[in-house]
Amino acid sequence: MTVSIFRAGGLASGIDTNSIVDSLVKLESVPLDQLRARQSAMKTQVSLLGDMASRMSALHDAAAAMKSGGVLALQSQGSAAGFGLTTTTGGSAGSYSVQVTSLATAAKARSVGFTDGFSSVSGGTLSLTVQGKPFSVEITDGMTLRDVTAAINQSGAPVSAALLSDGTSTYLTVTDRDTGFPLTGVAADALSLSMSTTGTQGQALTFPVATAATNATVVVDGLTMTRTSNVITDAVPGATLTLKALTTAPENAVLNYDAATTEKNLSSFVNAYNAVLRAVQGQLNVAPGASRASTLAGDSVVRSLQGNLQRVVSTRVAGLSLVRTLADAGVKTNRDGSLSIDSAILGKAIAREPSSIDALFSTTTGGLSDVVATMSDSYTRSIDGLLVTRQQGLNKNITRVDDQLVSMQIRIDAFQKNLIAQFSAMETVISGLKSVGNFLTQQENARAAQGR
Repeated sequence: MTVSIFRAGGLASGIDTNSIVDSLVKLESVPLDQLRARQSAMKTQVSLLGDMASRMSALHDAAAAMKSGGVLALQSQGSAAGFGLTTTTGGSAGSYSVQVTSLATAAKARSVGFTDGFSSVSGGTLSLTVQGKPFSVEITDGMTLRDVTAAINQSGAPVSAALLSDGTSTYLTVTDRDTGFPLTGVAADALSLSMSTTGTQGQALTFPVATAATNATVVVDGLTMTRTSNVITDAVPGATLTLKALTTAPENAVLNYDAATTEKNLSSFVNAYNAVLRAVQGQLNVAPGASRASTLAGDSVVRSLQGNLQRVVSTRVAGLSLVRTLADAGVKTNRDGSLSIDSAILGKAIAREPSSIDALFSTTTGGLSDVVATMSDSYTRSIDGLLVTRQQGLNKNITRVDDQLVSMQIRIDAFQKNLIAQFSAMETVISGLKSVGNFLTQQENARAAQGR
């Protein structure tokens, strides 16, 4: 921006010198305006590259999710009285015989009765062993039963302490937060309490009533499994069993392939791919007559990305027989290069070779997840990613232009100041000449008046 200087041009000459100066400065500033426009275009390109890198990272994450969580989905069929069945990943369709013979329960201990929660408790040290780990709680002599309850809950021991009343007496109950006991131990390992009383005030705290922990036992296809929790993730492949009740006879746990959810899972990858493709095509396919300065049209990095995206779609995963490419799994390429899913083809692929749906992405060498990861890293790595280094190069140019803009503005400000000085000098000369002319005119008029 040119400097702001007070000017009263043309007072002597009658010439609009201000407009002349402004026009000359504007003409001199044309290169400056062009350089600013060029810098603005570079900033837009940096933003476009950042958006493209972000979309590439999203595609990387979508492919990685296909590898870790799987594409192929299962759904449970029917219901059972003894358990609930929810699908996870890594399983296959099938039917399993399940019988629940015991449920996991948590160990509990109950104290002797006190008058109420404000009753005093004799001081000492309460020692707890929870799932084989020792904890201790210091009890101040004369502390109320309510305060002892709070001290246990704040001790860090994985138990819950509470007060219960039967209307006559109040009891302190301690419950293990986890069900069951260590599979290599005994029920007593789940929870044990002992009080070393040293105080004299109040009533001694003891726990005469204890409920032992039990572990869950379930028989799956004739195989007996014991677990510490009623939520069992490793009994039925691809599903979680949540035990609810004992059963006297086996019940069926049925898993079938879920084509709709499988398509939804696959769509997350397809949508991420299409998002990158739209960004690339939006830069390479500039409308005729539109300005290309603020786009990445013709950029070699963007053109190479377009080609690499197309190669991902055509990748053939080695080691698979019937479903070897995305097309085999129902992912088709549209005329504009975008992807969509053919539900019918996907359904046939699931029926024909379900394991390959996941293997397309999860295969260690040459799987689509690894292919996408390698491609994405080559463009988005912080040190040498192609999109990143392109951004860095543009940012360096933007910084250099900043320096050029400052230098050019200083020169233009000096040019403006010089013009103003020159026109001011001209006005001064013209003003002086007018003064002389007026003086001469006055003298001539005076002589003429004397000669009458």
